[in-house]
Amino acid sequence: RIILSIRITAYIVNTKSKNVYTVGDVKKMINEAKGRELAIPGPAGYESCVIIIANAVNHWHDPAQACVENIHKLMQGWFVNEKERTVDQAVPEKYRLIRNEMRRIVSKMLDHYKIKCVDEVTSLWKMEKSEFTTNEHYMITNRRKYRALVDKIVSGNDLDNKLHTLDNQSKARLDAILGSLGLSAEKLKLIPSSSTFDDEAIDTIAGALAYIRVALKRFQDVVPLHILFHMIDRFDKECEDVLKKEFGLFQKSSEELHYFFQEDSRTEQRRENLRRRKKRQERALELILDHEKRERLRCTSSAGYNACPQNAKKPEPPGFTPEENMVVQQVPR
Repeated sequence: RIILSIRITAYIVNTKSKNVYTVGDVKKMINEAKGRELAIPGPAGYESCVIIIANAVNHWHDPAQACVENIHKLMQGWFVNEKERTVDQAVPEKYRLIRNEMRRIVSKMLDHYKIKCVDEVTSLWKMEKSEFTTNEHYMITNRRKYRALVDKIVSGNDLDNKLHTLDNQSKARLDAILGSLGLSAEKLKLIPSSSTFDDEAIDTIAGALAYIRVALKRFQDVVPLHILFHMIDRFDKECEDVLKKEFGLFQKSSEELHYFFQEDSRTEQRRENLRRRKKRQERALELILDHEKRERLRCTSSAGYNACPQNAKKPEPPGFTPEENMVVQQVPR
């Protein structure tokens, strides 16, 4: 079994990318969708939310297809392409024609499963463009979390929060300025903060993020399931039957099947080279043995006894001359 792991990114985090939406962008989308309608929450916010979700789903197709292609490449390497491939381990080297035919059949099977799996994943991706879920509980829970998260992010622009963060010296200076105008700091709280105008946009963003979280988890679970079903399990179940069918074990005649057990030209050429090499070595050994035999016969004959190297008279070792020997013998001890 192949352990699958897939992680599909919902967004490309890039501040320069048009795929990242700010509160201002969503407000503009809602206003454009409303037209002359009253500024109250309604269909415009939902329509903007659908657009955000659709643009996010567009990013899921390429990672899902890449996952299918990576699994196909992995299986292709294990069974067909790599040096220690499974096909070569199952078939002896001398049956090269069977090896090549099995590689062709297995490669064709894997390509067919890949195309089928890509089609299924693409259909699944297209279905995700239609917003639907029955998981209302997680939708509501995630929407609350994302609403709080977005509120926390944009709270830096909230006038009320800025007033609370002022120190005593700054507050005194602000009171003095407002007093010169006949106003007070309490009157500032009556001014609508930026978040008041952003509520609908923030709700739209929170709703889109909540749905994307639910749908993305579903997509991440189903894509590996399709790969397991349409590629790995199908290959495991159908490989033996497909090999039998493609080889024609029960349809072809014995002469047609005998073709796969014939030796290919490389094996035949190698055998011929070995045969010639063996013949040369045998001839060389024969010449050496014949030469040794003639040498032995020549050495055993009377005429060639002294001519034989091992019977040749060895020279006397260097010593004294006869006169020197007589002198040595007369020297008293």
